[in-house]
Amino acid sequence: MTKIHETKQLLWSAAFYVALVILLVAVLFPFYWMFKTSMDSNGAIFAYPPKLVPQSYDFHAYVGLLNSTEIVLWLWNSLVVAVGSTVLALAAGISGAYGLSRFRYRAKSSLALIVLTTQMMPPLVLIIPIYTIYISLNLTDTLFGLVIGNFAFSLPVVIWMMKSIFDTIPVEIEEAARVDGASWFFIMTRITLPIALPGLVAVSVFTFINGWDEFMFARTVVTATDKWVGTVGLASFIGIYVTPWDQILAAATIFTLPPVILFLLIQKHFMAGLGAGAVKG
Repeated sequence: MTKIHETKQLLWSAAFYVALVILLVAVLFPFYWMFKTSMDSNGAIFAYPPKLVPQSYDFHAYVGLLNSTEIVLWLWNSLVVAVGSTVLALAAGISGAYGLSRFRYRAKSSLALIVLTTQMMPPLVLIIPIYTIYISLNLTDTLFGLVIGNFAFSLPVVIWMMKSIFDTIPVEIEEAARVDGASWFFIMTRITLPIALPGLVAVSVFTFINGWDEFMFARTVVTATDKWVGTVGLASFIGIYVTPWDQILAAATIFTLPPVILFLLIQKHFMAGLGAGAVKG
């Protein structure tokens, strides 16, 4: 029986690792293919059957991209918009989530429902009304306008995610600090937030990627090329008659690097924060 049990355990372990390898290949292959194709010539890109290994190992597409486009400026604009909207969403969302989680007042449930209801409406429906408001406020063709727009789209999600995280933190910790005379602001910033740090990191990454990847709002509000973000710049490569796929994939590779680097730097806190609000303690 012991030998049969060990055999079953071995088979289950082998099946698990095989499934894990298949999953990793499925996830990583598109990134590999993107990078591989960015180094191929146009003839190799459309060759049939396709080659799994690059036919050339030069970076002509990257050189042409940097020399003929403003991709560095577009990436900088994306960074400004993503970081700016993330900071604003966290500053407003943390305080709003803390108020919903800790305080009791009239219409609290209605306010929470209103915040949740805003996420039920597709952002595409709101773009035209927001664009009309932006025209009257002279916010079109500005990075500040993009920051405010992404902040508004991300704020309800930040509030609800942070509320679920605050709900898992025992109130008794804060009550002890209140007995010692600490203010609510001191308790939130010095006691509750450090405990909620893993969840805060996860929310920050989620908000940053939302701002980094956003396209439709940026394409509608901004027309000046020097205010384009990376997503709009990528779309501009698609031509009527000719599309430089090597440059598109080279730009996509460059555009993918910042979120990947960010995730690698904070993956420990991010993985811990994924389940921060799953179980209420």
